[in-house]
Amino acid sequence: MIEFDKATRSKREKELSLNFRSDNNRFQYNKTYDYLRTPKSIWAELIKEFKFTIDMCASDENHLLPRYYTEKQNCLKQDWEGEIAYIHPMFDTKIGKFVEKAYNTKNFTGVFLLPASTHTKYFHDYCYHNPNCEIRFLRKPVKGFHFGKDDGSPDDPNKLGYIKPLMILVFRNKDKALIK
Repeated sequence: MIEFDKATRSKREKELSLNFRSDNNRFQYNKTYDYLRTPKSIWAELIKEFKFTIDMCASDENHLLPRYYTEKQNCLKQDWEGEIAYIHPMFDTKIGKFVEKAYNTKNFTGVFLLPASTHTKYFHDYCYHNPNCEIRFLRKPVKGFHFGKDDGSPDDPNKLGYIKPLMILVFRNKDKALIK
């Protein structure tokens, strides 16, 4: 076991605390900016397949579509019926609420970019074994996923990106949503 002196240990603990925080024994990324832009390569593939009508989780600077909701407008309080929505609530502690709303919205197509958290309650309650939900796991690039910054500037491609697995969830709710 490697032993660190007190100064080195304190510095290392501070570095770790900048990257992660623990809430109720769950670790979540503590990002240095408020919003993350979807990686261009992922977005390019999605817009080939879907005719999106709205970006549900955007900022005034990083929206990918002309129609969008900001955090202030709170898309969870909006009507999603009839939309073909892009939903990228990365690292948000309310991801389960977004997925639950998609599950319960009728006449709706929702495409999510999410951490591949298959251990979560929302994944098992609303995605897994749901015939209206398609799950696509993304292959991680060698240096991780690089999200652009809110101002549109790219991440440094030479640095290590987000290394945890990601998935695309596609909810295709026709006339009515599945209700338990």
